[in-house]
Amino acid sequence: MFERLTHRLLLFTLAVLLAVTLVSPRVTNAANDTIPCREFPETGYQICHGFLAFWNDFGGLPIFGYPMSNEMTEEGTVVQYFERARFEWHPNAAPSQHDILLGRIGAEYSAGWSSLPAFQPTEPRSDARFFPATGHNVSGAFQSFWEESGGVSLFGYPLSEAFLDHGITVQYFERARFELHPGAAPERQDVMLGLLGAELLRARSLETLASSLHNPRGIAVASDGTIYVAEAGNGGSGPCLAGPEGNQICFGTSGAVVRIAGSSVERIVTGLPSLAAPDGSFALGPQDVALGIDGTLYVTVGLGADPAMRAELPSDGQYLGQLLRITPDGDITPLADLAAYETANDPDGLGPDSNPFALLVDGDQLIVVDAGANTLLAVTASGEISTLAVFPTLMAPAPPFLNLPPGTEIPAQPVPTSIVKGADEAYYVSELTGFPFPAGRARLWRVIPGQAPEIAATGFTNMIDLATDPHGNLIVLEITAHGLLAAQEGLVEGALGELAPDGTYTPLLLTGLVMPTAFAFAPDGSLIVTQNSTSGNDAQLVRVRR
Repeated sequence: MFERLTHRLLLFTLAVLLAVTLVSPRVTNAANDTIPCREFPETGYQICHGFLAFWNDFGGLPIFGYPMSNEMTEEGTVVQYFERARFEWHPNAAPSQHDILLGRIGAEYSAGWSSLPAFQPTEPRSDARFFPATGHNVSGAFQSFWEESGGVSLFGYPLSEAFLDHGITVQYFERARFELHPGAAPERQDVMLGLLGAELLRARSLETLASSLHNPRGIAVASDGTIYVAEAGNGGSGPCLAGPEGNQICFGTSGAVVRIAGSSVERIVTGLPSLAAPDGSFALGPQDVALGIDGTLYVTVGLGADPAMRAELPSDGQYLGQLLRITPDGDITPLADLAAYETANDPDGLGPDSNPFALLVDGDQLIVVDAGANTLLAVTASGEISTLAVFPTLMAPAPPFLNLPPGTEIPAQPVPTSIVKGADEAYYVSELTGFPFPAGRARLWRVIPGQAPEIAATGFTNMIDLATDPHGNLIVLEITAHGLLAAQEGLVEGALGELAPDGTYTPLLLTGLVMPTAFAFAPDGSLIVTQNSTSGNDAQLVRVRR
């Protein structure tokens, strides 16, 4: 029952809009005009008056980080954002702290996570300090740091137990996220505050570039800033078939490629095949777009099924499962039938299933990730296909609703989803993981053609896209931060993070993105990300500032 549940990206039917309110700032000053301002050229902002006094007295740069904004007013309160905190001025509320309180960014950030195991109230432990107010324990280095650095008046009560997140031990408090970084800060038990201030400000500063997109998938950005987006479409009037989840899916030609240049949003390629439920969910169609020379576009078209299914569709449906070449004049030519290759070769030996997903132009060849076939493929300019890598399954804990004995593990297929080429000339491939979509178990693969793929990093959840930055970091996008099964409980936020060459993971955005499916760098270094990407006709393209 688990064999092909992996390849459908099951929960692409979720359509949840996240309302993020950014209050227009106005310049103001916290109390204590006798304290001068301090400029920070590192970020271009300054700290003044009472905020500067508090910053100096309660930890400064090591604890709070650099300012990420100047003072502003949000909902009637004077605030200022820092990398690791938000300062708030509350007159007469805390004289011993210059009337400055840390904002409840830990609570804001983790709102809605109460169903996660670490956030559920627990029993007191003998080796920890227990807080009946929230039902959580604090122990070890986190307890020492909390008690020595300000306690409840500064950080508030714990909102979770300590848990592992992307390989880092973390614990959420009302006003902070504690992180354990062994060896990084022995003077404070190696505890650092997470970059919640920067992350929250980033989430509240998202800039919408385009709206009403139809199940957007891959993105390509030209050197002049023009953005191209593959739209999987929303199916059509039929014929209708039994879908991969037992639902009805209907064929249409609503797939497209969208070009966004400034304020202009135009579907420059239309009429591409699309399969979707009658409401536009479960969309399969154009999955990725890449730019070739002389304005040529390359587009992978998904399928998510046994390629034999195409025989039940009209002639336009034969483009499903193929790599297309599209000229600047709009002429569409199939370059490689990836689904037919899967039927003929079945490299993973699990039966024919093809879902061409991600695409990379690499010199005179194209590298394609087939999420259904669990393979990395190379395609020459003449359309010849070869297998570069086959990715192995992993064992994952069976979810409780299967009613299997405790501790039972079941096979989960890898479901590769994206590819980049590193500075070391190796390919790096992300994986979604298939059912049961285990949180924290997705692997980042390193592939050298001719060699077996090797694991480069672990600890991710449902990765969907990758990119490299000029500093050699990998930027990783997760379609859900807590797992696709958790998305059924409303935990639909994706995550954007940075993986340094030494393996250090730094969150960029853990809130504010709902079911994102792709991103790309803009020429100015910002990130262009799809938002609400599974919502049929209500998806957006947003800009994230790093």
